[in-house]
Amino acid sequence: MQEFCRELAKFHHIDETLPEINGCTIGEVFDELFTKLAEQTGRVIFDKLARDPRQRSDRLPRTLKNGETADIYKVTLLALAKLSPGLDTIEYERLRGAIREVLINNIPQAHEVTRVLEKMAEIASSDEASIPVLDWEKEEQKLHITDPFFAFFLKWGINKAESLNGSVAELNTENSNHSI
Repeated sequence: MQEFCRELAKFHHIDETLPEINGCTIGEVFDELFTKLAEQTGRVIFDKLARDPRQRSDRLPRTLKNGETADIYKVTLLALAKLSPGLDTIEYERLRGAIREVLINNIPQAHEVTRVLEKMAEIASSDEASIPVLDWEKEEQKLHITDPFFAFFLKWGINKAESLNGSVAELNTENSNHSI
């Protein structure tokens, strides 16, 4: 919340306490503000989940609908972001549908996606954060988004940066230097 207030004050050129209310309202917030704040909240864990600690060089690059390529870890996260979840439970088939929407072809097999979700849950649970950002229930075939900052990043850091910059893969460059 403090980050939102700080950015609103910057936007309105307020650098000290004002003697009276000047009409600054939340309704005046632009998408760029949320995108900028998303970069500060969920980027690190997103990158960690997208990387996978093993960093195998033989991982198959898949072509995204925007022309870029990504491995199965990043494809899964981009599909998850496409769903714009809050603190939700996502059914496996819904995620598979989003993966189909993100890729041109070479859709991963079901067992490949479940393996990635298992590994991401493992990575998330071993992160230094107090709670994992996501949890995969193998038997129920459900993915739970458990961290509000990660959910915020999926909604604003990925989807909005794509529409603002035209690219899914490189989210950080323009937005981190963008003054609001």
